[in-house]
Amino acid sequence: MFCKTEKKGQKNMIKRKWKHLLVYMLILLFSLTGCNAMDISSTEADAAQQNEEPIQTQEEAQADSAHASLTVHYLDVGQGNAILAESEGHYMLIDGGARESSSFVVRYLKEQKIEKLDYILISHFDEDHLAGAIGALYNFPVDTLITPDYETDSAIYRSYEKAVKEKSYEALHPKVGEQFAFGAAKFRIISPVSYGHEDENQDSVGIILENGKNRFFIGGDIGLESEKEILDAGTEIKADVMLMNHHGSHVSRRFFEQVSPSYCVISCGADNSYGHPRQDTVSLIKEEQVPLFRTDKQGTIILHSDGNSISFEQEPCNDYTPGQRGASGGQEESGENPDILNNSDAQNCDYILNIHTKKIHRPDCTSVKNMNEENRAYYKGDIQMLRESGYTDCGSCKP
Repeated sequence: MFCKTEKKGQKNMIKRKWKHLLVYMLILLFSLTGCNAMDISSTEADAAQQNEEPIQTQEEAQADSAHASLTVHYLDVGQGNAILAESEGHYMLIDGGARESSSFVVRYLKEQKIEKLDYILISHFDEDHLAGAIGALYNFPVDTLITPDYETDSAIYRSYEKAVKEKSYEALHPKVGEQFAFGAAKFRIISPVSYGHEDENQDSVGIILENGKNRFFIGGDIGLESEKEILDAGTEIKADVMLMNHHGSHVSRRFFEQVSPSYCVISCGADNSYGHPRQDTVSLIKEEQVPLFRTDKQGTIILHSDGNSISFEQEPCNDYTPGQRGASGGQEESGENPDILNNSDAQNCDYILNIHTKKIHRPDCTSVKNMNEENRAYYKGDIQMLRESGYTDCGSCKP
């Protein structure tokens, strides 16, 4: 068991015991010298009271005692993301992995003897986060469905809409700062600060899950653009455990330092076609000497929190090597290999493509500067072929 423990409140308790003992000794002394203990002046009693530590609030008392447990499962869903959290018999599923993992996610939930889910939170509508959540919608009653406030045109999104309609659910689109009770724990919305990004990853619903003094950062697929918006908004994001954004893709040093995690988790598939996690991301984690867990190396990762300390069911792998592009996972829904379209370079291309949003841009388009490098393809050739392949023109530069 990998464990990190905090001692809380013990020093204050010892202080209070000694101060109470001192008052009792004074009373005994007055009794032995012929004075009635009740003759102690109220001013002396008040002075003794003033020297005592302030009476704890109920919240402080709960923090000083053993807190109810929270268990977090980072499921091994290959190149995707799915998290199951449990607090006092209440359950929340955050994302559900890709199509090939959907049956695994449903089976895993059933093995936990789950009869209903208090929450399903879908960070955004990419297939590698959404598909397994659709399976859960069909298999478990859900009290609250939380999603970002946008729509998209994809086959998997249409499947999601069908499930929501058949089950008569109405999605809740939360705002930054909103808090939700979850058993003995709670979670707070930290993103998106705004909508309308060209890359819908930046519209991911991100949360801080809190149990006592323990904090868990879960940000979906947000990237540098959304990170900056969160920081500029002054949102508190410090956490003990950080699920690295976008499968270990992008994170700025400033953002990482604001989270200041004691542990990092990366959810990605072995030999995925994107090469996750990125070299700069794992190098930063290693430089900061943060223990690292990875689903591509270790499978499903489970931790337990009692509100004061966090323990993992396995040791960190501390494998800081970047991902290697392979054939498994991470392909676009069309099955198209993006490398086929990446047939040029930034200086000689006719168009720059966003292989995630399937948009065509002129090389001088202002939207290109905000595009994640891993989503870019530099294409030289016939634009009509791109359109026939499902790509659409950028509304700003109109290629």
